[in-house]
Amino acid sequence: MLGLVSNSPNAASFDIIKAALPISIGIASAVYLTAKAVTNAGYGTDKSVPTASLRPGDSTHDKEYNDDQDEFLIRCEEECGPIFNVYLFNKFITVVSGPQIREVFLNESFSAGDAIDEFTNMRTFLNSVRKSNKDIDNRVVHDIVRDMISPNLPLFTPRIVNQLEANLEREMAIFPEEEGRKLVEKPLNVLQEMVASAMATVFMGSEVAKSRKVIDTFIVATSDFGRVLGNGQRHASTWHSIWTRANYTVLNPLKIHLQTLVEAATPIILERRRLEAEATEKGVQWDRPDDIMQRLLDNFDKYGFVDLEDVCGHLLILILASVHTTSDTSTNLLYYMAAFPQHMDKLYAEQQEVLDAIQQEREKERQELVQKGEPIRDDLDPTHDRDLSAAAIKRMVHMDSFVREAFRFRTERLTLSHSARKDITLSSGVKIPKGHSVIINMRSVHQGPVQGDETDEFRPWRFVGKLKSATKVGTDFLPFGMGKHACPGRFLAIQELKTVGELMVSRYSKIEIQDPSKTKQVLLARMGAPTATGLTFTSRK
Repeated sequence: MLGLVSNSPNAASFDIIKAALPISIGIASAVYLTAKAVTNAGYGTDKSVPTASLRPGDSTHDKEYNDDQDEFLIRCEEECGPIFNVYLFNKFITVVSGPQIREVFLNESFSAGDAIDEFTNMRTFLNSVRKSNKDIDNRVVHDIVRDMISPNLPLFTPRIVNQLEANLEREMAIFPEEEGRKLVEKPLNVLQEMVASAMATVFMGSEVAKSRKVIDTFIVATSDFGRVLGNGQRHASTWHSIWTRANYTVLNPLKIHLQTLVEAATPIILERRRLEAEATEKGVQWDRPDDIMQRLLDNFDKYGFVDLEDVCGHLLILILASVHTTSDTSTNLLYYMAAFPQHMDKLYAEQQEVLDAIQQEREKERQELVQKGEPIRDDLDPTHDRDLSAAAIKRMVHMDSFVREAFRFRTERLTLSHSARKDITLSSGVKIPKGHSVIINMRSVHQGPVQGDETDEFRPWRFVGKLKSATKVGTDFLPFGMGKHACPGRFLAIQELKTVGELMVSRYSKIEIQDPSKTKQVLLARMGAPTATGLTFTSRK
């Protein structure tokens, strides 16, 4: 194009120069980025990997990606194929699409932890509140979730439901009687309160969860966590790294939150020890509290904890991750319910059908016991026939499909970075050098042919009857990763998310987006991004 302009008889024309200028800037930027790439340690120098071109006037790909992620990736795929380089988030990174995504997740020489730390300095953040288990690939938190939380969801679900219900009633109690409608301008605040209370009960027990100071700490610390994730993901720079390390070593506001947990836990733990000693002295079995704090104390040596502060530090890490992600995704779920109100009746009908069936089954069990002359067990108390138990929620397959489809539809198109710990060659022959990062093209999976028809549309019943639950990871569903490093907390997160959805469906006949013009914006909002508009709830009463 520049050659055509310079050779034209009218090349001096101001209009032509003005038209050509953005293109020349784009080409100059591309030359600059290419030079920077070649001199940048860890940059993929494999000549077979093309670099996506820049829009005229752009010096990086950030703006085009942020303007429309799907449109940007479609252009890149058409121009470059399934593997290509981009300059995003202040660094060069290789985008991997399609079948080779699986190789990234299953190759132990790719590290998601290294990539996350490069973007966010997450290890500095986590190590600032724990004294043990600081090695680079520590999996203690992963193992705690896998061994102590996920297998015990049926036990924890009633507590979660009770806390969610209690907080929902309190937060949403005031409805104008003449309309039965309530505007909530910041739904995230309501969900944070609900989720923080529920998680406090599971992680630290009902006694600690009564403390208003503890709940506030959960919420504030979670906000700190969200800022570290959000800011780091957009600014992988030396200055951001220095600031984060200083903030969580010298200043470290998390120490205040940690001290709050220690102060709240100490008298509870001392009382538990007294009761245990008393039971032992009497020769009876102590009714051991069933929360994660007690389980960590019972496994103190197994996990190599140093002291109570160290235990509370690990609890704080669990709390930060669970409250942040669950509050965010629960809020987003409500916006999907509001954007597609035609599905609320189906979700409500399914809920009632499942609860009716369970009630009938329990009544049949009671009658059979009566006929045998046996007493009715406590677990068959009729007052709990219509509880939102783990078993009941598992049967609500339309809600599960709705949740999975919301994840599929919303998930950011480029995410889940992995850093190469050594030189790696993919099956296609593409070479990824040590220190270089790759990022997953989620669009190639979540909006690809494997999902069926109309993948650019939100179809809530897409997965009904297909044995594809919202917790099932694989090459066709990647929000939680894949393989042995897949997020072990997804079972708790999805259970709580579906519980929030079912509570909302049972209480509100309709949810509406306050400003409908912002519907697309809130549906595709990045995790941690502030919601651009409120929600109006219409009570079923």
